[in-house]
Amino acid sequence: MSAVGSSDVREQPSPESAPCSAQKISVAMESARRYNVERSCLRCHQRKVRCDKSSPCGACVRANVLCQYPGPNRVKRRPPKVHNSDVIARLESLERSIAALAENRSPHLQHEVTDGRAVSAPGAGSPSSNEPSPTGTTAAAEPSHDGLLVEDGRYINEQLLSQVLEDEKELQSAIGTPKSDTSSSRRPLTLRAEGLLVSRSVEEGHLYALHPCQWQSTQLWQTFLNRIDPIIKVLHVPSTQPRVFAAINQPAAAPADLHALLFAIFFAATTSVLAEDPAHEQRQSEVKRYQQGLELALYQSNFLDAPTLTSLQAMSIYQMCLRYYNSGRSGWTMRGLVIRAAQSIGLHRDGRHFKLTPLECELRRRLWWHICTADSRAVEDHGVGVNSGEELYDTAFPANIDDQDLSATATMPPDSKDCWTEMTASLITTIVNEKRLELHRTLTTKVTGKDPAEIVREAKEHVYNTYTKHGDPNIPIQRHGMLLGEVLLLKMEMYVNQKALQTNSTSIPVAERRELQTRTLDISCQALERTNEMFTDALLRGYRWLSSTFMPYFLLTYILWHLCVYPLGVHVERAWRAVNLVFDLTEKDPLWPNPGPKWAIITRLRDKALYIRQMQVAVEQAAGSVDETQPTGTSQADAPMVESFFDFVNWDIGVLGFPDWTGLMQSVDITGFEHSMDTQI
Repeated sequence: MSAVGSSDVREQPSPESAPCSAQKISVAMESARRYNVERSCLRCHQRKVRCDKSSPCGACVRANVLCQYPGPNRVKRRPPKVHNSDVIARLESLERSIAALAENRSPHLQHEVTDGRAVSAPGAGSPSSNEPSPTGTTAAAEPSHDGLLVEDGRYINEQLLSQVLEDEKELQSAIGTPKSDTSSSRRPLTLRAEGLLVSRSVEEGHLYALHPCQWQSTQLWQTFLNRIDPIIKVLHVPSTQPRVFAAINQPAAAPADLHALLFAIFFAATTSVLAEDPAHEQRQSEVKRYQQGLELALYQSNFLDAPTLTSLQAMSIYQMCLRYYNSGRSGWTMRGLVIRAAQSIGLHRDGRHFKLTPLECELRRRLWWHICTADSRAVEDHGVGVNSGEELYDTAFPANIDDQDLSATATMPPDSKDCWTEMTASLITTIVNEKRLELHRTLTTKVTGKDPAEIVREAKEHVYNTYTKHGDPNIPIQRHGMLLGEVLLLKMEMYVNQKALQTNSTSIPVAERRELQTRTLDISCQALERTNEMFTDALLRGYRWLSSTFMPYFLLTYILWHLCVYPLGVHVERAWRAVNLVFDLTEKDPLWPNPGPKWAIITRLRDKALYIRQMQVAVEQAAGSVDETQPTGTSQADAPMVESFFDFVNWDIGVLGFPDWTGLMQSVDITGFEHSMDTQI
């Protein structure tokens, strides 16, 4: 018998039964069959997938694993149905036991569950391997605990509770079940918190009325596929499209979270079209209606208490598109809500821990990394600190594949492809963002021990060799991804140089410092020029509705700072051309979105740079020392009047984002600057 055949044989009778007659064996087998008809193999039963009942079954053959069937034993009867009151009583008993155990826990274990935080993930700040465990063995002997994904999709990784629920399966049904007892009427009123997302005055029956007609719905879906999906890649189109059309055709049969996804799709598609004509009143009305439908669908799906992968996809698409209408901190605040909701269903843990299908694992990875990357933009948008890199997550990066490479029935994950795929543009942003965090940790804490320049070089090589070298600049989405990758890498390089100037300004020779200043301005100009190309390239016009919401605050801040301190020199005219183009687009283009409250600071900084430049030129002209062909090194050395306006020596510009704006305003000293201008006038 072959190896495969021998591994897939059903369980045989014990040797003691060999003397039995053939008749007795036949009777015994017939008796067993009455209780084992069409039973799945052990592996398919454990994974909860359909088994073809062959010996060996097809799933085990494809996976090249042992296929075993349960023995000829009588199927155990299911235990009697457990009532909620019984489950709640058992939970209360367990809670009292847990409380008693917690009082006796040793102090060195308290960090495992403190203030509701989860225990450390493997390899991310986990306890020392020689730290004793409650049983007296070392932590190295303890198997890693990946948490529990209960039946309703909730992720629980509090170690003791998750293990209790894992052992007591019936208790999992009590999760999320409201407790009902005779004293409930005397308890305080329970209020739902979705009022943050939707007006409670809206009736549930209005949800279907907010949908567009079926024809318009199909057109909006096609617009989404063309304009949104390539740059916000969180969906798997082959598996999502049937659900979308089914919900469009029969909205009453669709769950609330799928309605939320539909409204997010409608909202995003209409936004991309509205960006071409912001004054279009009908589309403005439709955008408001779809936003209201999304909020109502999230309310009906109980998003805050029971988020799902579908409702999180809806929120992620909606929040990214909301940037076009709202540049304030409300979007960032809601992003924190989405991160907590994602963690509540375990998106920060890779799906392989829960034996999910390759499609489910891939969708969770796409969504988690999209959320993380979008949240990191808060540094540049709002001046808040970047992630410390100590968050506990082990979700793998998405695969570099096209949607058609992965089916809903696949049992083995596909390998990443060495070419440009539908995921490449998103992966470029994700990979560079992770390298940025590593660079930030190196420059601020020195924990990695790597040279910052080496980190930048590795990032450039990886992005080029893995992604951008396969791109075709004649294809819009590939051109967009290539330009975006170049901008992000240039900003990393500029940050390294800026930090070197900041920390070593007094220790390095004057000539070397001037060379580094010139090189940093050159890199900054390159990055701003590539950004402007993304803004103005006609081939990329279909994506400008989103790219225009990512104002290059960091680049503008650094360049304008340089122009204030050194108003004359190499690359100065080039810098002014790039800066003026951004201002022309932002302040003169009627299609441009509102840049937000931080734009006022950039405007003041530019006004100050212009004033300083004019004063510098006037002083040199009056002294007869202006020479258009003169190297800039001498003019930069004789600029004490210019530098007296600033105190940038201790100004931490932040990491790939503009700094603390309070500190910037104090450094720029707008009040003193305006007074100086008034005096000159």
